[in-house]
Amino acid sequence: MSHGDRPRRPLRPDQQALVAEAVPLVEKLCGHFLRRTRAHYVADDLRSAAVQALHEAALGYDPARGVPFQVYAWRRVDGALSDALQQESKHWRAAREDGYDAAEAAQDTSDVLADGDVETTAQADGMADQVAAAAVLGLVGRALTAQGEEGERLRAAYDRAIRAVEAALSRLPDEERRVLVLRHVEERTWQAIGAALGCSERTAKRRSAEAQKRFAGALRADRERAQGGAAAPDRVGLAGATSG
Repeated sequence: MSHGDRPRRPLRPDQQALVAEAVPLVEKLCGHFLRRTRAHYVADDLRSAAVQALHEAALGYDPARGVPFQVYAWRRVDGALSDALQQESKHWRAAREDGYDAAEAAQDTSDVLADGDVETTAQADGMADQVAAAAVLGLVGRALTAQGEEGERLRAAYDRAIRAVEAALSRLPDEERRVLVLRHVEERTWQAIGAALGCSERTAKRRSAEAQKRFAGALRADRERAQGGAAAPDRVGLAGATSG
């Protein structure tokens, strides 16, 4: 559930007038946050949080205190935007860490002396796909495991990414799908993953890297299929995808 989807108490006509007058304030604050942070990927969430805060400010405003409504609302909208951005940044920072790990694990098998431009480009594209796929997996995994209203909001915000991940995972063998879910959805340690798979930590890492490479290829294939107008492949639900 996003900020804008929360049930709202109705406003009186005078409160509605306050909100209408303060709408330019909300747009100004949102623009300021987006310019300062360059977080355009959460622009809709920020505006939703700001509108919700403005609504709540109108409900709580008491003109008898002598504070202009726009000053009163500014503080609350500014705080709501800061909170929304902080929550979102936390998940994106974690997803970037998954991408960094994938970058370290990706193997460059190119031969600078023997490979031509086509082979070099394909190798670079493949490594980039692996890094991006790891970040997507991490982001989706945290959205799926987040609790309460925050979890509902993240799952709604990343619904398309979740569906893309589920579709790509459906094309992997069971063991490869399992190791990726253990690592990125359940966030288990390598020791725990090795124990679950009945192998060493080193082998678990190798299997994860291989699975991640295949998963990245599946994501790319699905994207190219969608661009060509072909039907989407079947999906597998991530909830309960592992068996211990």
